[in-house]
Amino acid sequence: MTYGWNGKRLRVDLSSGKVTIEEIPERFREKWLGGRGFNSAVLYEEVGPDVEPFDPDNRLIFGVGPLTGTFSPSSGRTTITSRSPLQYPSGHGDANMGGHFGAELKYAGYDQIVIQGKASHPVYLWINDDKVEIRDARHLWGKRVSVSDAMIKEELRDQDMHIALIGPAGENMVRFACIINDVSRAAGRTGMGAVMGSKNLKAIAVRGSNPVCVADPKGFFRVCADLRERMRSDPMVQMLYDQGTWLLTMPANYEQGWFCWRNFQKGFHPEASKLSGENHRDNFLAHREGCFACPICCGRYSRIGNGEYAGERGGGPEYETLTAVGPKIGLLDPGSVIHNSFLLNEYGMDSCSCGGAIAWAMECWEKGLLDEKDTGGISLEWGDQKTIDRLLHMIANREGFGSILAEGAYRSAMHFNRGFEYTMTIKGHEMSQDDPRGLGFAFGIGFATGRRGADHLQGLPCLELTGAFYPGLVEKVLGTKEAEERLSTVKKPQMQKYQEDVKAVGDSLTMCTFTHSWSFAVLPEDMAAILSAAVGRQYSPEELIHIGGRIVHLERAYWNRVLVGRLEDKNPERFTKEPMPEGPNKGTVFPEKELLPKYYEVRGWDSETGFPKEEVLHDYDLESVAIDLRPYRQAYLKRLESLGT
Repeated sequence: MTYGWNGKRLRVDLSSGKVTIEEIPERFREKWLGGRGFNSAVLYEEVGPDVEPFDPDNRLIFGVGPLTGTFSPSSGRTTITSRSPLQYPSGHGDANMGGHFGAELKYAGYDQIVIQGKASHPVYLWINDDKVEIRDARHLWGKRVSVSDAMIKEELRDQDMHIALIGPAGENMVRFACIINDVSRAAGRTGMGAVMGSKNLKAIAVRGSNPVCVADPKGFFRVCADLRERMRSDPMVQMLYDQGTWLLTMPANYEQGWFCWRNFQKGFHPEASKLSGENHRDNFLAHREGCFACPICCGRYSRIGNGEYAGERGGGPEYETLTAVGPKIGLLDPGSVIHNSFLLNEYGMDSCSCGGAIAWAMECWEKGLLDEKDTGGISLEWGDQKTIDRLLHMIANREGFGSILAEGAYRSAMHFNRGFEYTMTIKGHEMSQDDPRGLGFAFGIGFATGRRGADHLQGLPCLELTGAFYPGLVEKVLGTKEAEERLSTVKKPQMQKYQEDVKAVGDSLTMCTFTHSWSFAVLPEDMAAILSAAVGRQYSPEELIHIGGRIVHLERAYWNRVLVGRLEDKNPERFTKEPMPEGPNKGTVFPEKELLPKYYEVRGWDSETGFPKEEVLHDYDLESVAIDLRPYRQAYLKRLESLGT
């Protein structure tokens, strides 16, 4: 009997209509754990560098982990993986979402869905345990997220199922379209919704009735109960319950100076408190929401009580969204910000990239690089809510100037052949709303080298932010208390590596970031204990961290196969060459040239190419990957030689 895992993969070929169920071998499960690890392994093996993101041969992969669907706290996440249409060049893309979809998929009997091909017309997938149907979705095409969700539930006569779907942005292949489940839970980054739309797949509806069995029920319950008790008294968890991620606004602006005002031109604004967690809690919070098995309940359900958008209500927003379509584009009115977030959910668009594209356009307008001839008569003044609202509709529906922005900031700059310095992207992927000149230098390393391009979630080094909440932890992990200082360079490469590896484990089990990489209520030894009780095989913390490193190296190798390496590992020059103009970190720049070579050394990547060293790949049981990379390594060296670097 299989414990924890179901050991089954559902494969759907939309071109032929063929549906098959495959066994996931024990060796594969133990090597990659689940979720993100499963997905990254399948993507590497099945989608080579010759397969473009919108090709039918690209895969869209949904993965859950051995803890999904159990009593394990905050284990309801789902990872979605594909070759990304947003990045430039296109590389490894994935996104992670909460809600209840992952648990329902587990109850249906599957650890993973691999979707390939392209349907001849819009369809949706209906998974009801071992009964799987490809159903007509032409009547759903063009409908917004909440309407589509309601229509599918009515059609299948089941209000308790869980549905992952795309909105009009995904149908129109907006390159940063996302996939939404439970109406407001987004798999936001890297354009997974655009890949789904390219396959004419509107939705995946799931209903499951099978139990998830664990090997040691008493031991498993004991570990889970202990962790839940610890989380209830954890200071960061308590703050997340009280204010959600809105809690970041006040320290980000007034204490640490990384508030992303107007496309990161500044890290401080005197009126940032309008978007504080306290203001949202007291004036806009309708109720709190939690994902499956989650004791944190950081989710916000908001309602707007007055102003132009009075009466609107819906899920969200969280910090990255409220800042992406708020201060990043010069807007501080909370009602407008919340309205914008509702629109993003309904259309199915990633807030980070959508806000980044609009911020790029507004700064280009400010600097005289765009005018009304370029925008179709639209004036792009910072914080103009009427224009912002109009642009959100235009982008989702690919209308006029909105169709250009729907390509993302970097491709928009390519379209006009100007404004590259204002794109705030890494490898074509828009930044989250986090400035390493104030947030911390370990974050800057993660941004430059991130496996999704600009990214804060696949290596969330909150050790440099939360030393006061967890005294002694930084010193225990890194051997020195100095690493707690955000703007110190001491042990920051080691910190980033450690947290990337732990985060890869968490994403594979799948446990929420807030349990182990924002708060530290769950440590690697806890992950090992709970996984061991679930699957009946003993794991040590060291083995889990090693598996996390294996996943990171494999994802890096995917990028290396599209000839992305050291040259592409760089933050926007605003962070490395423009000193912070004011606020708590006035005069600071991110010391990229100092820290990245040290990170390569710690990670085991070649200093010349940025490729993992062959001997390191062997240490991580990636011998075939080491062989696979040899011609790409040589090609990259030739490129460096031709450039004289």
